[in-house]
Amino acid sequence: MKTCVFITGTNAVGKSALAWAIIDRYGGVDRITNDVTYCKTGSISLAGKYGVTRYGGVDRITNENGSSCTSRLADVVEEALRNAEVVICEGSFMNTFGLNLTNAMFKAQRYLVVSLYCPPQLIYERLTARSNGRNGKRNFELIWKKQRQAMIAARKWQEIGVRVLQMNTAEVTLDEELEKVLTTISELCGRDITTL
Repeated sequence: MKTCVFITGTNAVGKSALAWAIIDRYGGVDRITNDVTYCKTGSISLAGKYGVTRYGGVDRITNENGSSCTSRLADVVEEALRNAEVVICEGSFMNTFGLNLTNAMFKAQRYLVVSLYCPPQLIYERLTARSNGRNGKRNFELIWKKQRQAMIAARKWQEIGVRVLQMNTAEVTLDEELEKVLTTISELCGRDITTL
């Protein structure tokens, strides 16, 4: 049985950091094929290309016009699950609940949504630190709106029976997040995947 995990949230809540912690736990990037990144150890894959730029994930998957979108996510998840037991999908485009995302999620038999969030002030500080103190054209109102949308989407996933793990990244360390996520995936899989 296959497992699909969504890591959701707005900018600067730690989605990419958690994805990279998973990649590091499983030996780093082994290969990237058809918009799927495979880890060296274990049967773990991630939707999108990691290692090409600082950020990877679903936001890097493009359609035939070169636009980033989730319209191809179901195909990418299906491809990943042909070769791996678990696929991790993370990105800021996943802050909603809709047909593209449900089609992707239900390619697997087991499901988990990891909903990351943190206080707006911390998001502001993290984004400012990333840009060396320059916020440029960042639309913070839109970022707060995306965080609310992601929380609403998490509730909708839960309402249809998908397990949801919510974490405030201001209150837990990255190591704690990683252990909680891998322990929850292990519970879903019915076997310990934390030590692969």
